[in-house]
Amino acid sequence: MEFVPFAAKDFDAYLEKKWQSNAFNRERLEVREKLEALGRLLTPTMVGADGSPLECDVSAEHPALWNQRRVENQHLFFCRDKDARREIDTIISKKRTMAALIEDPSPLRNHIFLGVMIDQGQVELSLKLHSDAAVDRENVTRKCQEYFQREKLLALIQGLREGYQVGIQGQEARPGSELSDETLQKLLHDLPGADSWLTVRRSFSRDDPLVQQLAFVDAVRDGLATLLPLYAFAAWSRDNDFVSIRDTLKQREVKKKSRGLVKNDRVRVVRGVFSGKTGVVQGTDAKGGLRVLLGSMVVKLAGDDVAKI
Repeated sequence: MEFVPFAAKDFDAYLEKKWQSNAFNRERLEVREKLEALGRLLTPTMVGADGSPLECDVSAEHPALWNQRRVENQHLFFCRDKDARREIDTIISKKRTMAALIEDPSPLRNHIFLGVMIDQGQVELSLKLHSDAAVDRENVTRKCQEYFQREKLLALIQGLREGYQVGIQGQEARPGSELSDETLQKLLHDLPGADSWLTVRRSFSRDDPLVQQLAFVDAVRDGLATLLPLYAFAAWSRDNDFVSIRDTLKQREVKKKSRGLVKNDRVRVVRGVFSGKTGVVQGTDAKGGLRVLLGSMVVKLAGDDVAKI
């Protein structure tokens, strides 16, 4: 399907009276197909800082558990690919409640993304970072603790074209060109407890003639290209790691090798020259080996050499 410009009926698919009704799924499906066609046109230019392509997807068009059984809008979004998401999703899931995971299992809350959103009144281009996206959120927050990094981010936001606004969704937004260092620090400070989105966005009204023209594709492409440097600045990667996720992954491997044993656990040696003796774990080393006190002597053992008692 080729991209067909948005029309009045596309916006009307998200009128409030239709949010919770499956009777309008077909209307929203038609808009979804337009968003998917738009995504195919945009995908070649949507790449991360390392040159890897961002993955394109569209949010659900039908009421479901994870959208609180109502469809107020739909997102075309670009995010790190599935393999990259999987690398950090286990860390994110440990920090989110089961209720939150059921409420929204999509990548939208877990990962920073670039998006095109349509609702009953507008088409919005945005960079969005939810407070639940712990890895990306902590990455940009810690990065901005360094003055020169924060100055760089501030310059990127202040240099955005006219029409872009910055803020936490549900709170007052301000033009990007007017953002101060003090306000930027406050936004980053408030985000963890906001249960909302930090957004950099620009909107096109449904009445804007441009949204009804094929030229709108170029406007969207240029708009997202403007936001790509912000995505590259904030998104965690192995080359943009300010939260030591690599250390976290390494610690997991150590825990696996030590079989989860920790200081003061009582163990029995099950193989080797000390087989049959009992002792107390004193700690682990960097490779997951155990230091075990046997009588008055501390010996080094592997996790497989002992059993917890």
